[in-house]
Amino acid sequence: MFARHSQLAGRGLKQLAITVKLPRLIFHSCATRQSYSTKTSMREKLKEVGFEELYRIRSNTQLLIQDFAKKPIPPLSYEFLTQYKVPLTENQKYTLTIQTVNLLLMYTCRRLVAIQRLPYIAVLNPNIEQTNRLYLRTLESLLSLNYPYGLHDQGVMTKKLTEFLDDHQDTLVTLSRGFQEIMDFFPKEAVFDFLNLHLRDRIAMKLLATHYLALVSQKSNEEPVIGVLHKNLKISELVRRVEEFVGDLCFVKYDHQLPIEILEGEDVTFPCIPTDLEYVLTEILKNSSRAHIENSVPENNTAEKPIEVTIVRNDNDLKIRIRDFGGGIPPDVEDRMFDYSYSTVNSDAKDSGMSAYVIPGEDVCNVSGMGFGLPMCKAYMEMFGGSVDIQSLWGWGTDAYICLKGPSPNLLK
Repeated sequence: MFARHSQLAGRGLKQLAITVKLPRLIFHSCATRQSYSTKTSMREKLKEVGFEELYRIRSNTQLLIQDFAKKPIPPLSYEFLTQYKVPLTENQKYTLTIQTVNLLLMYTCRRLVAIQRLPYIAVLNPNIEQTNRLYLRTLESLLSLNYPYGLHDQGVMTKKLTEFLDDHQDTLVTLSRGFQEIMDFFPKEAVFDFLNLHLRDRIAMKLLATHYLALVSQKSNEEPVIGVLHKNLKISELVRRVEEFVGDLCFVKYDHQLPIEILEGEDVTFPCIPTDLEYVLTEILKNSSRAHIENSVPENNTAEKPIEVTIVRNDNDLKIRIRDFGGGIPPDVEDRMFDYSYSTVNSDAKDSGMSAYVIPGEDVCNVSGMGFGLPMCKAYMEMFGGSVDIQSLWGWGTDAYICLKGPSPNLLK
């Protein structure tokens, strides 16, 4: 399927290069903020273009966005991630580049169309409009590649994809602020639908870019990775690394670090994407740590009681159970754990809701109090057939179950 898709990608980019000539001038006027003098200069240059030419350019731009947004996007899979292995031939690098650029174009255009379809009050919001400008800038960057010779230049591709990852580092923060500001005037169901697709598309785009950069930079097939995919990761080592990170966060906030005990599976290894699993482990262990520390009382000193981790592998399935004793989740909160907008944390209040278990002031995994933590965990795991499940006993504690599906062994050879 992806082989056929790469052929279509090549034809699509070639047609794009021949039929669509978009001056950078137009994109800069839409996608960036300029000083007054720069804007004045820009207006003067736009006058030179002429109304008919400007209308044609903008019309072609919109048609391009609509066309690419309608193209079907095959789901990312382990087959896609393992289709090429080092050492890559020049032809394989070229084909991988075409696939990556074409998919990023489609995802970018799909996000632009989704933003355009938001109600007018949403599009006018400065934070949402800033997100729109960012995706326009991404579109400009991808279209500025010269076909076909620019796709052979690894230096140019590396620079563009690195800039893309830097640009989109904090997009959820900006977008979440925008929706917080309009939430009272916009149906929550529509917000959830938009954010669900946006979040998954964003994760897919960043995965495409990071996988490409990792794969083309590999020197030897003896490395334990294929791009972003680790062929045999020791899960307990990742848990310990996350434990150290979460412990540092807790120490800064509470002047206390919580112990984590691995009950079973110390030696279990599993093929997976470490960054995805690391994010999920961080969110859940951070939640559990906060619950233990904040709900600790003299008669039940949970601040000293370890969080328990169990790791079990069965062929291509991995299951991780994280059990805490931090008091559980209130029944009225459980149904909203995976809602994007559910978060009741503020600087003065203590809340035991699962999506609110974030450390105030910690911006690495907390997205502006919007409750993105668990929805992002769910999106990461479901991308490759896994899942995240939460079971809580109010007044006692919470069990979080992380289930991963791994690639078939023949894909790793």
